[in-house]
Amino acid sequence: MPRINYLLLLLSGILLWCPVQVSAHTGLESSTPQADETVPPTDTITLDFETNIEAGGSIQVFDSTSSDALKGTFTQERRRMTFQLDRELTSGRYRVEWKIIGTDGHPIEGTYLFTIATQTTSNETVDQPKPIQQKDADMETVKTTASPAEETDFFPFLVAGGLLIMLLFFFYQIVLKERTK
Repeated sequence: MPRINYLLLLLSGILLWCPVQVSAHTGLESSTPQADETVPPTDTITLDFETNIEAGGSIQVFDSTSSDALKGTFTQERRRMTFQLDRELTSGRYRVEWKIIGTDGHPIEGTYLFTIATQTTSNETVDQPKPIQQKDADMETVKTTASPAEETDFFPFLVAGGLLIMLLFFFYQIVLKERTK
C-alpha cells in the first residue's frame, strides 16, 4: 500500500510541473478611426484594448497605393496605443496593422481598414454611422491571431481541481496519518 501512495505522489508532482494555460487574452476594444469608417483627414491613430498590454507593441499605417509604412511617432500606455503621423492623411484607403503583447505574454495582432474622405468645398462634415467593430477572425476588417488556448474550455479548471484534491489526499495520507502512529 505505501508504494501506491508514493507512486501517486510522484504522479501528482509530475502534473504540477505541467503548464496549465489560462484563457486570458486581450483584444481590441475600440479604435479611432474605426474599422471601415470614413473620416475627414486625420493625423492620429488611437487603439484601446480590453486589458492592460505589455511594452513592445507596434502600429503601422499603410496607404493602399504603397507597401511602405507611413512615418510617425508611436506611444504606448496601459491599455492605449497612439500613432501620431508625421503628416495628415489625405483622401484614400488606409490599412492599420497592430501588434501587442498581452499581460499573459501572448503576442496578438490585427489589421483593419478605414477611408479618408475627399475634402468638400463647403464646411460640411462627413456624417456616417459608425459600424460596430467586430472581432471575428473570418472578417476582413479585423483579423486577430492568437494561440489555440484562447478557445474557452474548462480543462484547466478541471486539472487544477484534480490537483488540489490529490494534494489534500496526500497531505492527509502522509502528514496527518504519520502523526497518529
